[in-house]
Order: sequence, then structure tokens, then C-alpha cells
Amino acid sequence: MTKKPSGRRRADVQINVLESFEIRSRSSVRQSQLKRQARAERKAQKLAAKFARKNISSPQTNQPSSGAIIPALKRIPFSKNSRVRSTLVMSVTAGFIATVALPAYAFSPAVTAMSGLTGAFDPADGQTITILRQSAIDFERGSYGVMSESDLERMNNRNNYLGYKGLTAFDYAANPTFSKLNPDDIMKVAAKYVGTPYVLGGENKNGLDCSGYIRLVFAEFGILLPHSVNAQSHDPHLRRIPRSEAQPGDLVILNNLSHDGIYAGPGMFFHAPFSGDRVKLAPIFTDSYYIARVIK
Repeated sequence: MTKKPSGRRRADVQINVLESFEIRSRSSVRQSQLKRQARAERKAQKLAAKFARKNISSPQTNQPSSGAIIPALKRIPFSKNSRVRSTLVMSVTAGFIATVALPAYAFSPAVTAMSGLTGAFDPADGQTITILRQSAIDFERGSYGVMSESDLERMNNRNNYLGYKGLTAFDYAANPTFSKLNPDDIMKVAAKYVGTPYVLGGENKNGLDCSGYIRLVFAEFGILLPHSVNAQSHDPHLRRIPRSEAQPGDLVILNNLSHDGIYAGPGMFFHAPFSGDRVKLAPIFTDSYYIARVIK
């Protein structure tokens, strides 16, 4: 019969099996540790490489400058660069002040002379400028106008009228030329002002309108009529008479009170017609009128 192994043999085998398992377990643990360590090293290398790339592409100003990598300077946007802005503002301000302070003699002498603002230009005495004319001109870009001859004449007539310094209707009424109303004398005075330019509101020998003309004529007889057709038609010095009784020196008053003149005979009267015309002897141009006589 086969001899059974002793209990010691079985124990030895069991011990050998346990030792072999322990050895294998330790080897597996060691390999796992080595793998974990290798993975950790590779991960650390990747992180280090990534950090290095980040520092090279976007360096920080607060990093130390020691080592092989030199950090770059941080770029400051133009809008936040106070030194550049200050320099630019000072330059623009200086240029503006220099332009405003540019003296008149810095312009071309020919252009200045054509403008009519200065006299003869003397380069040796550029600071001395004599003003010859001051004008106020309303200018609208892209438009211009030309004054007609009639407009220019009316403007001159108005200026002459405003510059009159002679006797007025008040002066004549206070010291009349004639003591009594006489048709012949009235015609003489009326004819004296023929050719006087029409000026709206005028009542002196430099300018007359229709009622101002009558006011000035009868002032020389000591009668100061109002300066208005309507007011003259209601003045107590006037008396309405039939046309058949009209005589030179009476007044021709239009029915609508738009105009009046001095009757000079059948169908004729002296009057100041309208702007652009002058005092003259002319036909009565309408049949819608009545006759009034001036009395003291």
C-alpha cells in the first residue's frame, strides 16, 4: 500500500503555497505602485509643460525674473495710457490757440485789400491795421442776390430823408411863409416840391408820401394837417364840396381813403404816387374821389 504522507508534509506544502501567494501579492502591489508612480510622473510632466507654455505665451508682470524665461512687459491700451493722452491733448490745444491767435496780417495782402477792410499794407508795420469800413452781411451758403436799380434808389432816398437837417412841417407851421390861403400861392408851393422822391412816411423836401406832401404844403400857410389820409379827411380844417365847385388848391381824396393829392384843374392833380416814383403833376387816375377844401 502506498504510504500516506505525514501531517508534517501537508503542512510544509501548505506553507509553501502561502509563501508563493505572498510573493506574488507583493510583486503585484509593487508593480501597481510603479505604474501609479509612472502615471503621476507623466501627469506632472504634462502639467509642467503646459505651465511652461502658458508662461511663455502670456507672461505675468508679477512673476520673478530669475531663471531662463524673461517675462515680457504688459501692454497698456492707448485709451488708458495717461502720458500719451496728455501729450496729444496738449498738442491739439496748442494748435487751436495758435490758429485763433493768428493775426489779420498773416493773410494775403491782396485778399485783405480786395475785402476793403484795411488800408495800404505795410509788412514792416504788420501790427498796425486801419479799419476803413465795418459791414454786417447776412450770408446764406449757396445763395446770393443782386439789388436792382430801383431798390438801390429807394434805399438812397430813405437814407437822404433820414439825414435831412432842414425845416420841417412843424417849423413852417410855427413860422408860415404865407399869411392866407390863395389858390395861386398853393399851386406855387405844390409845384415847388415836384421831383421830390417818394418815401413812405416822408414829410420833408428830401422825401414825401401822399399825405406827407399835403401836410408840408399847407404847413407853409400855417395849417398843420395830420399825416394820414384818413385823419386828413376828418380834420376840422377840411370841408367837403361838390366837384363842380373845385378850384386849384383843393384836395382830391379817394373814396376808399387810400390816396390823396392837390387839385390842379379839370382832371389833374399834384400827388406823390408810390414807392419808386416822385411828386408830379398827373391826371386823376380814377373817378372814385371827392373834393375837399382846406379852410383856416
